[in-house]
Amino acid sequence: MDITQPPPPGAETVALLRAVDQLGDSDDAGELIRRGLRLARTLTGARAGVLAIDDEGRPGRVAQVLTDGVGHDDPVVAALLEHPGDPGPEVVLHGPIRVGDSDFGTLLLTGWQDPPGALENAVVQGLAAALGPRIETLRQRRVSELHEQVTRTVWELNRTLVDEVDLDATLPLFTARVRDLTSAEVVALVGARSDGPQRVLAASGEDTAPALAELAPDLAEVLRFGTAMHWSATPTETNLSSDRRVATSLVPLDTRAGDPVVLVVHRWKPSRGVAERQVRDVVSALALHASVVLDREHAEREHDLLTVLQDRDRIARDLHDLVIQRLFAIGLTLQGASRRAIKPEVSERLEGAVAELDQTIRDIRATIFELRHRAGQGSFRADLRQLIDSYAPTLGFAPVVQLTGPIDSVTGEEVQAQVLMVVREALSNVARHAHASSATVEVEATPDRFTVVVRDDGVGLGEGAVESGLGNVRARAAEHEGEVELSSGRPHGTVLRWSVPV
Repeated sequence: MDITQPPPPGAETVALLRAVDQLGDSDDAGELIRRGLRLARTLTGARAGVLAIDDEGRPGRVAQVLTDGVGHDDPVVAALLEHPGDPGPEVVLHGPIRVGDSDFGTLLLTGWQDPPGALENAVVQGLAAALGPRIETLRQRRVSELHEQVTRTVWELNRTLVDEVDLDATLPLFTARVRDLTSAEVVALVGARSDGPQRVLAASGEDTAPALAELAPDLAEVLRFGTAMHWSATPTETNLSSDRRVATSLVPLDTRAGDPVVLVVHRWKPSRGVAERQVRDVVSALALHASVVLDREHAEREHDLLTVLQDRDRIARDLHDLVIQRLFAIGLTLQGASRRAIKPEVSERLEGAVAELDQTIRDIRATIFELRHRAGQGSFRADLRQLIDSYAPTLGFAPVVQLTGPIDSVTGEEVQAQVLMVVREALSNVARHAHASSATVEVEATPDRFTVVVRDDGVGLGEGAVESGLGNVRARAAEHEGEVELSSGRPHGTVLRWSVPV
């Protein structure tokens, strides 16, 4: 049929209504788009159908291509994408798809035995026009669902802040929930330090350490300048036929104190029908909530520190103004009594008591000095983190720390000391022999077992490798009826697992 020949009266309207009716309804945007593409090709008799979805982040470029009747490697597809307005001798019908006020994509059909007519053109234009509002409806529905999930996540996080902020509990929960929301491979909170490499506050994902090593230059830039970075896979980096593209976001937290912190959401996937910019807005909003958590924890820490310092200063003042003065007065009284003593043994005992009082006064003065000038001791978690962080300058990168379970309460001081030594030995071996670019330290406490796992992405064990410096590690496990396992990492590297019963 020649496109210049008019169809029978009303035929275009009938064809259009029939096409839209067959389009039907779907709860999935991807399925709806494929159905429209397949229906357009079937109703028009075209050999090839292509739907090119625009890249919202890069105008003029294509983010995804769906085909029907031909493969993605067909020359026709390449010609349509490269020169959609002039593909050569082929006749092409175009149907622009608009979602809301923006261009979403283009429906392209070609490859007829006979030239298409007005009916075929009406079908293509009508289906393209009908797809836009339906995609917009599904998108709004998905966005509403995403916002509901964010609300539930924020509520769950806020419940952990009712009494006091415990970053060891709240931040891992935060990264896990952000990963669930965005379908990301890795989510982490990474902070800068003035004295060395970056510090991982919390992380979620199996390949966290390699991902952070890969992102290290970008992370350093965001930490330094405080400007968010977002990017998604370009068409040359991913399969254009893939249902869902992947993206990465590095968002700095707007904290009021302490070193800069960045929320890393690596290789996240927008929900079907949800625009990338909307997911980026959600990531930015969650980063703001993490800022609130860190600010509150910092304020609580400063308040607690101020309270402790005030108490210590009050105790020191009372010891100086009351206890020492009373002891000094008692000493003077005893000295006077010793001079009046008749028996030598009584005088000797009184002088000995005065000497003991002098020593007591000196001890109390030393205690006063410590109260005014010495910080208190931290928890085992804090000691463990401090130890791991101290290896960052030696390693050249910050190890990822994952602490799980009641680490402070299930073990005694003896086992805690052994754990610190095991971690120290393991990280020393990584620094000396692994040539690694990333490492992860996982410590888990359960009611019946305490486990330490140290992973690196270095050169691995190799054939005939000699265990260097691990004799003490095995001995520490044997002392507590535990076990040690040394194995190769995947795809390379080394995994040390140290475990003891509690």
